[in-house]
Amino acid sequence: MRIEIISTGDEIVTGLVVDTNAAWLSALLLEQGWQVRRRLTVGDNLADLKTVLQESASRAEVVLVCGGLGPTADDLTAQAAAEAFEQPLTLFPDWLATITARYASRGRPMAQSNAKQAWLPQGCEILDNPVGTACGFVVQSGQSQLFFTPGVPFEFKQMVREQILPRLKQLAGAQIDTELRRFYTFGVSESALSDLLDAAPWPTGIELGYRSSMPLIELKLIGHGASAADMESAESRLLNTIRPWLVGSGDTEPAQQILALLQGRPLALLEGESGGALLALCHGYPRLEARFSAHLADELAQLPTADTGLLLTIGREGVEGVPLLLCADGKQIGQTVKVSHPDPESRRKILAFAALDMLRRHLLGEPVLGDYLTLTRTAQRG
Repeated sequence: MRIEIISTGDEIVTGLVVDTNAAWLSALLLEQGWQVRRRLTVGDNLADLKTVLQESASRAEVVLVCGGLGPTADDLTAQAAAEAFEQPLTLFPDWLATITARYASRGRPMAQSNAKQAWLPQGCEILDNPVGTACGFVVQSGQSQLFFTPGVPFEFKQMVREQILPRLKQLAGAQIDTELRRFYTFGVSESALSDLLDAAPWPTGIELGYRSSMPLIELKLIGHGASAADMESAESRLLNTIRPWLVGSGDTEPAQQILALLQGRPLALLEGESGGALLALCHGYPRLEARFSAHLADELAQLPTADTGLLLTIGREGVEGVPLLLCADGKQIGQTVKVSHPDPESRRKILAFAALDMLRRHLLGEPVLGDYLTLTRTAQRG
């Protein structure tokens, strides 16, 4: 099912407002196994809106349009849809009555401009907005269904979950089944993974997608009507290749999967160079003790140790790099690594996950020091 998203509004085009709605919607659809093919942004210009709507409708089976349904003169989406698909604006009395009643229930008179929100493309289907005055609506154009929603995030998300998503599932049920499997890697670049994974084609109906989410690379194995046997074969091929850097799979964040391996055991963190990035990964764990110190050593041998329990320490940066130490029930295993990344925040995230991956490996009975391609190990201990 080909899906496109159109976001409208001068405030989005100019960067005054960040388009969080489209990002949220794309991620939600991906969870269902539907990868958005295009996302477009257009300002409050009637001609531009009409053109974009017509172009997307000519390509996609589903077009999701967000914004421009308010009562003011620059809210042009309904008019653009009416003109683009030759369905003249028509008064929908039932929705006008809904708006009037909503204002009355709040003890306020309805502004005359709100009546504009009840003028919609002739023949469209209304999508109820249980909290706002702008209803959504659906327009059919050839093989395409266009879903229009207001841009207020709270209203938009509720309408998507309660009304649009069930319709898309029904629509997809009559088409090709889609399956999505997620895998997460650390210590390998996206380009290196591509070299390893894209040399040979995947089975018909199966594609591999990549998403960089510092410090991880997410791999999405997407099957469009693929057989169970083909999906299993593709997953086996994928895992055989990425096994050295695999840190999680499924819909749960890898850090949470690692913490679940603790099974309630206490965990202590001591951070220097990572500046709290390790705590950010672990903050939801109930049996956590975390401290920051700007005075930690820059050498493995000088980092503090613990004779019992689990302690993860990230020292400060020295000539050889940053020391990372895991103390596990009296045993010390550590490494000093150099991180080549120009962005300080990204460097901190990489260091934090490198330490957390040491814990993961320990808990799974694997070698604690991994063979990473994106980190240079200059020293090790244990």
